[in-house]
Amino acid sequence: MAVKVGNVAADPLSNSFISLADAIAYLEPEAAVAGTGSPLEQFMAADTAKQEGALVRASRWLAGAFEWHPMTEASLIRLGHVAARLAAEGFGRETFAGVDAAGVIQSETVGPISVTYRDGVRADAGGLAFDWLRPMLRGLIASGNTAWLTRA
Repeated sequence: MAVKVGNVAADPLSNSFISLADAIAYLEPEAAVAGTGSPLEQFMAADTAKQEGALVRASRWLAGAFEWHPMTEASLIRLGHVAARLAAEGFGRETFAGVDAAGVIQSETVGPISVTYRDGVRADAGGLAFDWLRPMLRGLIASGNTAWLTRA
């Protein structure tokens, strides 16, 4: 599959917010210190087709996951960096995995130990929560509702 870089939500011919070469260049400094077996290390070691597939999947998820403010060229570059990080951090995991809400445990007790889990923790892609995601998107997103990206 060839990666066609552009505004994924607004351009039907685009499928990634960032090229593989740009994604690797952006991620290389962090990859140099990534832990052995980390998703980032796995992404960097993967073959081109798997890396491109991860970028496409991350870009498509981002395009549909949020309501966006109008995008400038600089905003789209920043969004490409977010897509690269999401592709790497979510590598090998199912980005579009459904979540069985009936299986979510609110609290549990084992012997004398009782744990109640915090409400309001929202999962991001594939049921995983990425603490860096929303801060990196600050100023770009209007809300968590699905909407099309538009270029200003």
